[in-house]
Amino acid sequence: MACYHAEVINISLSNDKILRNFPILDVKKRFLGFLKIYTVAVPEINIEETVKLFQENMGTRLKKEWYITLHNAEHVIIVFRKRIFKLSGKGIKPIYKKILDISNAEEWDKWNEVIIYAKSLGVPDEQCDFLPEGFDERIY
Repeated sequence: MACYHAEVINISLSNDKILRNFPILDVKKRFLGFLKIYTVAVPEINIEETVKLFQENMGTRLKKEWYITLHNAEHVIIVFRKRIFKLSGKGIKPIYKKILDISNAEEWDKWNEVIIYAKSLGVPDEQCDFLPEGFDERIY
């Protein structure tokens, strides 16, 4: 079954117990384990429902705006508390902790809009990487 991978930070959610509804593929721990970045599998058939579920559960812990990224080799969905962006992943080569290089992006204008929006919320440049390195090489 085709699926998306979702990159979700535990403290971005009001209720992180919703992560139990999905197969966990990976967990990266930061800041002595306080912050955890989960990679979960989301069946493509449930993507719209899952996007809404995540958006409804997003919080502002640490007085900060967060985003969640869902992706497969072709498509990227970036979920903020008040906006959702659906984009093509073609031409994107993310580098961890570097602002996303969109110069070769198929939908440069849409990606530019995401970056501008994220920065307007106070998301720092190094957190505007949006996707894990090698996302386009993963097997979904």
